[in-house]
Amino acid sequence: MSFWNPTAAEPPSEDVVDVANRYSPRHVLDVGCGTGRNLVPFDRPGTQLVGVDRDPEAVDAATSRFARSSADSVQMHCVDLRTFVPDHEFDLVLCYGVLHFLSRDDRGNAYQRFRSWVTEEGLVSVVMFNSLVPIPEDLRDLMPDPATDSSELLEAFADFRIINYSSYVYCDEHENGIRHTHSIDRLLAQRV
Repeated sequence: MSFWNPTAAEPPSEDVVDVANRYSPRHVLDVGCGTGRNLVPFDRPGTQLVGVDRDPEAVDAATSRFARSSADSVQMHCVDLRTFVPDHEFDLVLCYGVLHFLSRDDRGNAYQRFRSWVTEEGLVSVVMFNSLVPIPEDLRDLMPDPATDSSELLEAFADFRIINYSSYVYCDEHENGIRHTHSIDRLLAQRV
C-alpha cells in the first residue's frame, strides 16, 4: 500500500494557522494528520491534540514531532478514518487532502462522522479535490471516485454555518518534478 504525505518540513496550511489564531480550539482532531504539520499551530498549553492516519511512518513522524509538546495531551493513532472511533467530541475537526482518496459512499460516511465528532458550535475544516479539472492520469488509481464538483461538500454541511468556502484551480510541482493541476474545495464550517 502506498501513501502520500507532504514532507515533515512543510509548514501548516495558512488557513489552519488562521483558525488557530481566531478561534483557539481546545480539543483538536486532525483526520489524515500525516506528519502532524496542521496540528502544530494548536500545540500550546490548554489543548488536547489527536491525530489519526493510516500510514505508520507518518504517525511515527507525528509522534516524534510532538515529543516535547506544550499541549496538555497529544495522541497519535495509526488507524483508518473509516474505523476510527473517538472517545469524545472536538472543538475542531480537520481533514486536509484525504477525502478525495475515498469512494463516494465512504466520503458520505466520513461527513456524517465528522458532524457527529464536533461539539456544538465546533468547527469542521475540510480541503479536498474534485474532478472539475480532471484528475491527473498518474493519480487516477488513487482517486477513482472524486466528487464531481463543489456541491457534495457544501451539501454535506448545509445545516452548518459556512464561515469560509472557496473552490479554485491549483497547480503544484512535486519533488520529483511532476506537475499537477487540481480543482480544490476548501471549507470551514461551524455547527449551529
